[in-house]
Amino acid sequence: MLRNFRKTFQGNKAPTAFMMILTLAGMVAYLAPSGKPEAADNVVARVYGHEVLKGDWDLNTLYIQRGMGEKARTDEGLAYAQSTALRMLIDKALKEEQADRHHVVITDQEVREDLTSTLKRYEFFKNPDGTLRPLPEIDRILQASQTSLREFEKQSKERLVLQKLNAQMASEMPVDAAWINLENRARNEKISIEVVALTPDPATVQDPGDAKLESYLKESGPRFQQGPRRVIQFVTLDLASFGTTLNPDDSALKAAYESKKAEYSELKASHILFKATTDEEFAAATEKAKQLRQDLLKGADFSKKAEALSEDPSAKGNKGDLGWFKSGQMVKPFEDAANALKEGEFSQPVRTNFGIHIIRLDGRRTKTFEDVKETLRAGLVKERFSNRAKEKLAQLRKRTGNRGDLNAAARAMDLQVKTSKPLLKDPTTQIEGIGGMGFAGMLVNEVFKLSVGEVSKAQEVGSSLVVFKVVSELPSAVPALKEIRVKVLDSWKAAEAKRLLLEHATAQLKSGDLKALGEVKSTPDTTVKAYPEAASSSIRKELLATAVGQISAPVWGNDGKLWIGKVIARIPAPEMNFQQRRALLEELQKQLVTKQLDNESLYLESEGKLRPGFSSLWGRLGGIWINPNIGPPEQGDLGE
Repeated sequence: MLRNFRKTFQGNKAPTAFMMILTLAGMVAYLAPSGKPEAADNVVARVYGHEVLKGDWDLNTLYIQRGMGEKARTDEGLAYAQSTALRMLIDKALKEEQADRHHVVITDQEVREDLTSTLKRYEFFKNPDGTLRPLPEIDRILQASQTSLREFEKQSKERLVLQKLNAQMASEMPVDAAWINLENRARNEKISIEVVALTPDPATVQDPGDAKLESYLKESGPRFQQGPRRVIQFVTLDLASFGTTLNPDDSALKAAYESKKAEYSELKASHILFKATTDEEFAAATEKAKQLRQDLLKGADFSKKAEALSEDPSAKGNKGDLGWFKSGQMVKPFEDAANALKEGEFSQPVRTNFGIHIIRLDGRRTKTFEDVKETLRAGLVKERFSNRAKEKLAQLRKRTGNRGDLNAAARAMDLQVKTSKPLLKDPTTQIEGIGGMGFAGMLVNEVFKLSVGEVSKAQEVGSSLVVFKVVSELPSAVPALKEIRVKVLDSWKAAEAKRLLLEHATAQLKSGDLKALGEVKSTPDTTVKAYPEAASSSIRKELLATAVGQISAPVWGNDGKLWIGKVIARIPAPEMNFQQRRALLEELQKQLVTKQLDNESLYLESEGKLRPGFSSLWGRLGGIWINPNIGPPEQGDLGE
């Protein structure tokens, strides 16, 4: 309804005053009473009025977890999958908003045709005569795989929207004949070149002293400006904080082993599969499986039967052998049935989403206590540390409160408080005393989420736990030279080395001999597009513009080297026919569309983050809001 409201007033610039007043009054009545109402439980985010629903988020998270393996079972793995899924859904919502702004319309007929075309690509959706099965039957097949026909239909619509958006914008992209001709030359014109590439060496440049660097800093101020910096007080606890008190004795290790024994047990099994998706197919497959089991009990060779009958594609090569597997690696009905067997026994027909199985248990094995003793020890130490550290820092947090004196509370608990240097919001930031290399940056984002004076909850950073207080914030500024002298000196040396090298090369080129500059490398019969250094637009331009026998102007490549080339020969590109020109035109337009859509998406995201409000009309239609009560913060700082 809200999106329709916006579209109505976009399309009609002069609605009557009466309708305006009536509609706005209704909106005020709807939005005003609660101040900051919570969203419905199933709304994870709202992107310019496009709702991201919890069901879609959960489904995407599941798909990502399936590709993560064991890592998905950890708290960090789940958080990563949830954040990635939310990022993907927000990107999709931004694409939908772009399609709205470019007035892309998809009809129901177009969706039906695309959905039908998609379903026809899969043999298991077809009848024996090649026609599609009834849609309710297809939906049952999809639901057995934890999706649905509705999901397929949504994907068809989303795909069509993006296709039409790209096609519609491409038709408006200005690509003239000169550009097409130039691109054809870059791709198809053969050139032979001689090249010298020179590397500037800042190490040969002397320190000019503070006076020169102060002047350089003043001239290049914006280059060295730093964003807001924050100072924090913090308390850290790590394993060393508790000495040997965390070490478990053998009785604790043995108890842990017994409680986790199932995790150290593995089964080895073989199976024969009869595929099925519909109730009729499951019934037929069950009858075949029962007959097969009788044959096996009478002494039939399992391996030969697996090769001849199993509809598992791998059975031809492995004779049904599934190898060793742990608990959780197979679907539950299969695992439960295998676990109930004795070695050498055959199961009754077992139904899973894949069809009907006959299972033979080939072996069991369990790691001994000695095999896993040290792994258990490390796990118990980590668990005990986590529990005790969290408990101690929770006490500290309780004593301090949200904005209390962290220093006083820590002293009372005999904990050491440290104060950081000013911190930039940069993931590469290091904080002396926290986590070691690479870990402190994980904390910086949390530092900038709190307001000045606020105390954090316990944060896990590497192998430590931290509670911190934001003491102060320094505004954006160009620091004094003494604070960043090393950085300024490095920058000045790099610039000076480039200036001196360019000056030297320009003087040497007056002789017209590339060899006067250094080692010359030849590249015969290449194209500009195939020449790696031409990824630099300046080198590409010189290669296309320099006449045969002439030396190009010196230009800087993307690798930081000074490039000078001499064109030895050219073989002109063949003339293009109409179809080739059209194909090249469409490719260039597509490149422009991709770049424009990416830029538009970045703009929409940055603007939307400035309007995260949920209670206002503009916040519902013109911003990006993420439900703080559902799931982790979204990647890319949208959760701030």
